[in-house]
Amino acid sequence: MTMAAITPFQPLKLLRHSAQVDAMLRGEPTYPISIELDLSNTCPHDCPMCSFGTSDSQGYRQQNWTQFPTGRATELLTELAECGVQSVTFTGGGEPLVHRAAAALFEQAAGLGLSFGVVTNGVGLQGAAADQIAKHATFVRVSLDAGSADTHQITHRTSRLEFHKILDNLQHVRAKALAYGHPLTIGASFCVQRVNWREIYQAGQLVKEHGGDYLEVRPTFPTEWRGDGWDDQLSEEDVAAAKAELLHAQTHLNDATFQVIGLVQRFDALHQPAKGYAQCRIGPLMTVIGADQSLWHCCVQRGQEPFKVGTLVGQSFKEAWASTLEKRMHEQIDVTACPRCRYDGFNTLIEQAFLRDGLHRAFL
Repeated sequence: MTMAAITPFQPLKLLRHSAQVDAMLRGEPTYPISIELDLSNTCPHDCPMCSFGTSDSQGYRQQNWTQFPTGRATELLTELAECGVQSVTFTGGGEPLVHRAAAALFEQAAGLGLSFGVVTNGVGLQGAAADQIAKHATFVRVSLDAGSADTHQITHRTSRLEFHKILDNLQHVRAKALAYGHPLTIGASFCVQRVNWREIYQAGQLVKEHGGDYLEVRPTFPTEWRGDGWDDQLSEEDVAAAKAELLHAQTHLNDATFQVIGLVQRFDALHQPAKGYAQCRIGPLMTVIGADQSLWHCCVQRGQEPFKVGTLVGQSFKEAWASTLEKRMHEQIDVTACPRCRYDGFNTLIEQAFLRDGLHRAFL
């Protein structure tokens, strides 16, 4: 029997932090294991499926078209390290690499002992920021969403073709990381839509050729529930076709150095609205800090006021986090009204493995 490959996208990794999960479930104060930090809500791309707003919808990002104040970001990273936070993902929101101090903040995070990763559209993966990523980051992941220049321009709604520039940026970052002797993981994500599913194999092949370690493939979840207008949900026939293309890519591209990683459970969730858990308990373990210094319970619910749990304006992270824990958001959130999201697997694991002991933890 061959064990399935271990990837960064498996909720089972929460088991590595079982002591902290147990403490959280007992109601003890805990600090997040990981933070998502939006350096910017601005972005040069205008992806129609963006969860946080487009030029058409004028959503959360467009209404908060801002960047995180540099001085406060510098203070915040120190505060996070002092609280025992283990990692920071610089993401969005918008595009983190448009922040003028991105390179300096990456360097500071590394100096503080914070592991960090960067999720980017890849256009700005150059210069000092790329150098710091190549030298210090755990991972960089490019939102690619296409296997050709023309399709990329459609899925990212750019004013000019940028696809090959992004792939070249990946290749240059790989070369830099090799020169530094740093084990940087380079990946690309592919959000499956009707317009692009036929290019999964092509995207994987190109990412592999340009020094990537993986292509992560997942469906695009509709955003019309939050007023952002993307309702082009994959049909069951589309899902079946995309899964077949995914399997084709995995069969021909996966090897000891590269993986096409299919988040099949997310495809299945598109047409299975019922969730496998009763409460969203993951908030105290991983939180989101927006570019406007707001704290959000959930990455998907950025910008939705009921999910705002605090602010860093006028107070330290430690102070803001204390008031956040007092809100006990897991008791207030109706998960049946929430869309499917990346937290589903974590919450299912917490409920079934920790609360119900479905794994029979005392037995190996």
